[in-house]
Amino acid sequence: MDLAPTNNQVPTRPVDQLVLDLLRRQEGLTVVDLTEKLEVTATAVRQRLDRLENAGYVERRKNSVGRGRPTFSYFLTDLGWRQVGVTYTDLAVALWSEIMLLEESGTKAKLIERVSKRMGRAFRDLLPEGSIEDRMKSLAGLMAARRIPASFVSVEGLPILSVHACPYPDLTSRDTDRSLCHLEQQVLSEAIGQPLELSCCKLDGHGSCQFKPTQKQIPQTSNL
Repeated sequence: MDLAPTNNQVPTRPVDQLVLDLLRRQEGLTVVDLTEKLEVTATAVRQRLDRLENAGYVERRKNSVGRGRPTFSYFLTDLGWRQVGVTYTDLAVALWSEIMLLEESGTKAKLIERVSKRMGRAFRDLLPEGSIEDRMKSLAGLMAARRIPASFVSVEGLPILSVHACPYPDLTSRDTDRSLCHLEQQVLSEAIGQPLELSCCKLDGHGSCQFKPTQKQIPQTSNL
């Protein structure tokens, strides 16, 4: 999840979208390649690539060459792939359905825990150091950048993260035992580094799912 923690996903211009579409079809294109395919000047291509790099949609990698001016190849980032419409919804629905069919409750619980920890660590790596309030606020912005409407407030010194729409609507409708709610709680707890409790849930008729910290600290785990 290499996504920069910005609060809003940057819209692309139609001419820049053409670059993303080309990199989706063939990664590792150079300025020369893009100039030929788009039939524009190299200056125009570099301007488009600069905008896409600044938005976090494209990254460049230096090619190994001898002497002379270095050349670069361009690739979509994870955010760039999402911008061009890549989705894993069908895969997620199928995998979650199979997890829910596991008869051994202990195995199911361990698998959900491992998945949630992996997802949480990916978020945690993008959060700045600081107080729990700072991390929760940054997490709300990171979720918003992923088109998950979320907000942060502090009520009488108690930090609260509100998620205003379920990140997994296709899965929630199939989730009869609230396992998905538990997974989301574990993901956010792992990301923050401190257990969060789900104090309000949309499935119970509330306007948002609200998460607030408990006192117990989560031990830091490796990325292995």
